[in-house]
Amino acid sequence: MRIFFNEPSLNTGDSTAGGGLDKIAVIAEIRQTLTEVRDLPTLPTIVMEVMKLVSNPNSSVSEIVELLEEDLALTGKLLRTANSAYYGVPRKIDNLKMALVIIGMDEVSNLITSSSVLKMFPSRPDSEGFDSAAFWRHSAATAEITQGLYAGLRLPKNSGAYVAGLLHDIGKLVLNQYFHHYYLQCTDYALEHSVTPARAEAEVIGVDHGHIGGWLAQRWNLPDEIINAIAQHHIRPADTPQYSFPEMLDWADRFYSLLNGRTPDRVIAMLMKNQEFLDWIGTRSIPLPNLVNDLFNRMERSLKLQEILK
Repeated sequence: MRIFFNEPSLNTGDSTAGGGLDKIAVIAEIRQTLTEVRDLPTLPTIVMEVMKLVSNPNSSVSEIVELLEEDLALTGKLLRTANSAYYGVPRKIDNLKMALVIIGMDEVSNLITSSSVLKMFPSRPDSEGFDSAAFWRHSAATAEITQGLYAGLRLPKNSGAYVAGLLHDIGKLVLNQYFHHYYLQCTDYALEHSVTPARAEAEVIGVDHGHIGGWLAQRWNLPDEIINAIAQHHIRPADTPQYSFPEMLDWADRFYSLLNGRTPDRVIAMLMKNQEFLDWIGTRSIPLPNLVNDLFNRMERSLKLQEILK
């Protein structure tokens, strides 16, 4: 398996620190599962094909329509989305080409990825310590917020922002579904020691959910920059440049926690007192109320679209 990001460094002389597990053995077990298990979900070919077409400026709407028409379920969801109250089109959209024009090419790619990922990991009764509905709400919102941060900070558009945001915590899902006993040990450790889940995972099993998600993204043959962003969104080298893709993903993740359950005015007041955030923004002259309100609206939008895609 190719490696594009820094591997977690382990002190082999203390490989059982934290949760008392043999970290080297645990990491080998996880890597082997992600490499060899045949029933591990894989991204449908149509997702990768749509991503390629949308990212190619020479692609036409007709090419994308021709590809999507092979999948009746996706076609139905896109038509339903185009006709939803969110877009407010005054007349019924009954053909795929018009639906793509209404929704937009980039958005179509995002919706197809969301729909496919949700189908790959279907809802099931929550296992102990894991709320799958909350997980997907967080993932969908972080995808929208990541795009919003690039726009709000007036940074160059990042075509992988949505996919990375949607999949940033996919390593948690892998832990819960395939290594549930390790997942529970990590969550218990986080509560007992008042540390973040990522730090607890690094202490207990030697690797955090970001790296696990990065390994899965490698198996799916996602673009290198998306793999790196997922892998390093919590734990990354100290010399990582400001506004790097992994750092933007990290802040989008934090913004979801900040926005969820609070009013925009409350969030603005909190940010004005948060020195870490102020240092991160630096000299970028952005109207903070505009940024926060836009991110809040994007989060609300993600919930509406997720309902349509179910």
